[in-house]
Amino acid sequence: MPTQIVDIQARRVDFDTQSNADWLDGLLLWKAGAGGVVAGATNTGNGALTVASVDAGTALGHHVVSVTSIDNMPRITVQAPDGSVTARGVAGLPLYAGGITFTLAQGSTPFAVDDTFAIGVLRTPVDITGLRFVLQARLTRTSANVAFVADSAPGGFIAPTIAAGGTNGTIALAVPRAMMSPDRFAPSTYVHDILAIDPESGRVVPAFFGEIAHAYGVTQLS
Repeated sequence: MPTQIVDIQARRVDFDTQSNADWLDGLLLWKAGAGGVVAGATNTGNGALTVASVDAGTALGHHVVSVTSIDNMPRITVQAPDGSVTARGVAGLPLYAGGITFTLAQGSTPFAVDDTFAIGVLRTPVDITGLRFVLQARLTRTSANVAFVADSAPGGFIAPTIAAGGTNGTIALAVPRAMMSPDRFAPSTYVHDILAIDPESGRVVPAFFGEIAHAYGVTQLS
C-alpha cells in the first residue's frame, strides 16, 4: 500500500534534553488542507466556489477570491493570507492560486464587482502509516560521526525509541534516561535530522531538523 511520504514538509524543531531524565517529546506531521469556503455576506451573485485540491505546502489561513470586473465574464483576483496576489482568472474555469485549485461558477444571479469568497486552509495531519522515523544527532552538519540515534523500528531486540502514530500524524520521542547519560550522549549542542523512511519505495525525506541542547542533569544529594 503506498504511503503518504510525499506529503511530509520538513520543519524546524529544537529540543532541550538532560542527562538524568527520560526524553519525552511529541511532534505532529501536518500538511495544508481545505478548511471550507465562505461566501461574502454582502455578495450580489449567488454562484458557488468549489475547491478541487490543496497542495501540502499551501499557506495556512484565509485565501480571498474577489470579483474585480464583470465585463463579458466575471474576472477574479486571489490573495493569500499575507495579502499578496497569487492568481488572476475568470469565473467558470479552473484556477490554480498559491497551492489551491478551484472553480468559481456563476449562479442564477450574476456576480457583481467586490463579491468575495474566503477559502480556509487549515493544518491536516499527514497519514504516516507504514513509515519509519530515525533521529540522528551530530556535533555539526559536516561531522562524519553520529553522536546519538533514536529509531521507531530498530533491528534485533532493541526497543524502539520513537513511537510512530498512523493517521493522526504524530511521532513521540520515548528515549529512556539510560541512553541520555553522559557516557552515552555527552552534554553539548548538536544538530539533528528526523528522517522519514518508506520501506517499500526506499524514499527518505527529512521530517524535522534543528538543534538539541543536551545538558547535565542536577543530581539530588541525600
